[in-house]
Amino acid sequence: MNRSKKPLFISLLVLIVVLVLSACGAANEKESAAPSASEEASASPASEAASTPSADQAEESNTSSATRIYKDALGREVEIPVQPKRVVALWTVGEILALGDKPVGSTANLLRFYSAEDQANIEIVGEGVAGDYEKVLSLEPDLIIMYELATPEELEKFSKIAPTVTTEFFGDPYESLRAVADIMNKKDQAERWINDYKVRVEEACKKTEALQLQEQTALVIQFALKNVYMYKSDTFPTVFDAYGLKVTDKQLELESKPDFKNESLSLEILPEFEADHLFVFINDDESKQVFEDMQKESVWKNLSAVKKGQMYEISHRIAIKDVTTLDWALDEVYALLTKSK
Repeated sequence: MNRSKKPLFISLLVLIVVLVLSACGAANEKESAAPSASEEASASPASEAASTPSADQAEESNTSSATRIYKDALGREVEIPVQPKRVVALWTVGEILALGDKPVGSTANLLRFYSAEDQANIEIVGEGVAGDYEKVLSLEPDLIIMYELATPEELEKFSKIAPTVTTEFFGDPYESLRAVADIMNKKDQAERWINDYKVRVEEACKKTEALQLQEQTALVIQFALKNVYMYKSDTFPTVFDAYGLKVTDKQLELESKPDFKNESLSLEILPEFEADHLFVFINDDESKQVFEDMQKESVWKNLSAVKKGQMYEISHRIAIKDVTTLDWALDEVYALLTKSK
């Protein structure tokens, strides 16, 4: 009897062992297949992030498509992008450059005043200030900036391409920069630029302190279309504001007239505007010949500034008056004032 039970016992024992091993194997397999708590926690956000945009991406997308109402120099309320990305500048190129940006397009007439580096990657959209409609259209701008002298027809035409706003025509340089900074959503950058420039002006004035420029007069004239012109002194803030040279009495008399814009000067009348310093800029080749011929005349040779060696030729860029030009002119005028000192 005992012999007959032994094989059965052994068989049962073997069966139990097999079942236990099978159960353990299944448990181990299940355990290895299941992620740990830490793996589960880390895996879930990763898969979620792959399918859902980040907060920064969503914010950037919202900003790029968001718009706001801007009141321009003509009092027009225009819906413009909060963050313009593709701006065609038919004015205010210098202000955009000062803000660390570049327009996607501008005109040859405006770009001629800036360096090759400044002009790089800016498409020319025409010769004159207004630009060519088809060329502007091809750039697919999200904003167009024009000056306040633009005609209603021009504004209507370009507004069909993109929101079109105007800025002041040769206004105060700082305020022009602030206006463009408002349009470009870069107000902080504008204030930093202005503060940095003011520091540069202080440094330049200290370096020229011994010249006592604030006690001396200056005259700025342009040779253009074979004539000589004098403009309002505020057209040249570097000369009269930054370095503090005084306007001649004769020019102050003319500027006191409410309708004064510019004055055509003859060689004979120049002595009436006698100044300690004379700045000359030439607009075209034909006028350059007029300037060269005038220098041979005794009236010119007897001008106080000429006799003192304080007559300077400077680029016609000085008349542009944007902040980028102010920055350029500060160094140019300094070099001229100190070259023989």
